[in-house]
Amino acid sequence: MTTFAEEYRTLREGCGLADRSSAGLLELTGKDRQRFLNAYVTCEVKDLTAGQSIYGFFTNPQGRILSDVAVLALEDRFWLEVGPGQEEAIASHLQKYILADRVEVRPLAGVRLLTLIGPRAEEVLPHGGDVKIQPDGRFGAPAWTLWTPAAEAESLAERLIENGARPVGTEALEVLRTEAGIPRFGQDFGPDNFPQETGEEGAVSYTKGCYLGQEVVARIHYRGGVQKTLRGLVFEPGTAPGPGVQLLYEGRQAGVATTVVQSITLGRPVGLGILHKRAAEPGTRLQMEAIEQVGEVEVRELPLVP
Repeated sequence: MTTFAEEYRTLREGCGLADRSSAGLLELTGKDRQRFLNAYVTCEVKDLTAGQSIYGFFTNPQGRILSDVAVLALEDRFWLEVGPGQEEAIASHLQKYILADRVEVRPLAGVRLLTLIGPRAEEVLPHGGDVKIQPDGRFGAPAWTLWTPAAEAESLAERLIENGARPVGTEALEVLRTEAGIPRFGQDFGPDNFPQETGEEGAVSYTKGCYLGQEVVARIHYRGGVQKTLRGLVFEPGTAPGPGVQLLYEGRQAGVATTVVQSITLGRPVGLGILHKRAAEPGTRLQMEAIEQVGEVEVRELPLVP
């Protein structure tokens, strides 16, 4: 049985295999699917061709995030990965805007996600079959997500392991993405946040046409930005803070440590948090608002580990 440290080393030096069957999956079909989807996401999808993919956000009319989304274009449909458990909410959100559009939105059944992660991941990629391969930048190392028929997922995983992949668990994956400064929907950001607060600026197009929430998102961008931003957090060795600990700056609320992990590379707890800009300057020292915890937290630029 592999240890967490061995799994982490695999992600840093080899090829890890992650079972991502908890992902929320949707399918869009119909002649108007490209124009329709482009009107509800922050990224530009109207020019995607089969096999291409992009990452963005669904936003509400006030410009706040409903879910993040990874879009994979196929010849006659879009496959969408949304936040875990968000497929029903996003499907309902989209369906209420279908009027004369020739488009259908439904859960994507019979598909399971496997992801290869690490500097040797490309060497392990399968060839042929019904597997759809999507480059994936959300893990902190080179990664490819495999959209595979659910009935074939177990046998595919066995072949990938035979070819050099090693199964990795959530703990090692969380450390890798935290060190890389990659926030996760439902943990580091959610419905209270604007896209720019996540640090994922590449997920927003400022040149595409209108989309739901675009006016607010664009106004934030062109009029000086948001008042909060994602930062890395480095805790003192020996402390054991948990996610959700409140952070203070000069006695005032500065934000929350949304993710906290034990970094093998840095040898101490590290984390992520969306901080008020007055407290977000790298090198700033924050205090934890927790009776059982003492010590300071240093604000760092991301990534924490290159």
